[in-house]
Amino acid sequence: MPLSTDGLLGMAVVVVDDVDTVLIHRSVLNRVAEIAFRLGCYGAIPLGRRPVSLSGTQVSWLRRDLDQVMAFADATLRTGWELWELAAAPADEPVPVLDAPHGRVWVDPARGFELRGTGGGPQRTAVWEQPSGTARRVALSRLIAPLSGAAARAQVLEIHEYDA
Repeated sequence: MPLSTDGLLGMAVVVVDDVDTVLIHRSVLNRVAEIAFRLGCYGAIPLGRRPVSLSGTQVSWLRRDLDQVMAFADATLRTGWELWELAAAPADEPVPVLDAPHGRVWVDPARGFELRGTGGGPQRTAVWEQPSGTARRVALSRLIAPLSGAAARAQVLEIHEYDA
């Protein structure tokens, strides 16, 4: 089921050669930048800051570094969470991904998608189940793949915050 962009939170837009290409959650970009820093892959570190614009040799370095980050993520079994096109890769703390009718949907690194109510009492948290889809843990490299694909065809790659 395709997901509407209404209510999306924490998203960034990847722009390839002046054409909006893909939405990706900031948590994925932040995990890439964190891993890149630890590996010394300096071409991918700017992904942790937005807006970012890369061209020429910067894009070449990014492509190479994304390959390294994806290989490391696979070797160390790094994961994220996916439900339809909605995906995030929280590190240690949950991240918000969607404003829903009965609260806000967050992705917890261990439990996955959760609906947290916005009522006046104590915050209630429940695993967010959808009849038309199942949340699942996925390899971080799978979540990075759309970014890698965009970088593979880019002369100029820009990433900026998504304005709903």
